[in-house]
Amino acid sequence: MDDTTTRPGRPPVIRAMQAIRRLHLYFGLLLFPWAILYGVTAFLFNHPTAFADAATTTFSARDLAGTPFEYRPTASRIAEQVLAKLNEKQKPATPYVLAGVAKFTREFAFATVKADGQIVSVLVDVKSGGGTVRSQPIRESSPPEKAPFAIGRSEAPAGRGTRPAPRANADGLFLEESLAESIKASVPAILERTGFPTSEVTLTSVPDVQFPVLADGRVWTATYNPMTGVVGGSSAESKPETELGWRRFLLRLHTAHGYPGESNTRWWWAVVVDAMAFATCFWGLSGLAMWWQLKAQRRLGFVLLALSTFAATALGFAMHAAMAN
Repeated sequence: MDDTTTRPGRPPVIRAMQAIRRLHLYFGLLLFPWAILYGVTAFLFNHPTAFADAATTTFSARDLAGTPFEYRPTASRIAEQVLAKLNEKQKPATPYVLAGVAKFTREFAFATVKADGQIVSVLVDVKSGGGTVRSQPIRESSPPEKAPFAIGRSEAPAGRGTRPAPRANADGLFLEESLAESIKASVPAILERTGFPTSEVTLTSVPDVQFPVLADGRVWTATYNPMTGVVGGSSAESKPETELGWRRFLLRLHTAHGYPGESNTRWWWAVVVDAMAFATCFWGLSGLAMWWQLKAQRRLGFVLLALSTFAATALGFAMHAAMAN
């Protein structure tokens, strides 16, 4: 008989600890694949050149010897030069002076080069001078065939960091039963019923509506934007080429989160994410409970626990300060 099997008459604490050990083990076995996945993908996020699916290499500040970037200006130097130019140009009664520490808003600069049928992406750390170089083949693609029913002009996508509200197209197609207008008109009621202040509503985006259309004897995939009124389409036979290498697939799995509005594959993946969150907390707490049962290890355990708590707290505050500034 297994000596850990619960026997009648044993103290409740002993029986509880046996149950915790069992759950600790079974949660580990049940979620083992996801634990490995999260560990591997976290490593991939932290090491962009590891197992890369494209030619990738790194360089250091030594590789920039003899280039203008070898003696790159610091944030403080740039700030001083900007203030000097402003004082020279505007001649204020009281000259502008630096009132604090200058810093870069982000650590990296990016550049791309098209050469020999390749797109070479260069990431440069403006502080340390190092970075990475990544190369991918250029995939030539012909302009998509215009659908016979297409009307309106699609706007160019907004640049990174901006999200202006799309404008209605003068020659677009607008319906009496408008999804965009119904959402916009409902927002004040939503805010009032949830206790938030309301004012003028600006709708920034709504999902496109996609549907198949038979036109000129061919099947097309039509796309309609309820905000702009633009109707576009592409031939159902011409499927866009998608590039989803195994590395990118794993990284997207790592960041996939949230419950969609319907029960599908993503919904079940969100269930596993919640299970991993619960299991991770349970593993930590149950591990503490099991350690406490080993009286001979309590003293050393206290020391290690105190050190880890102090280190995690200090590092957490330091990371918060670094991200907030």
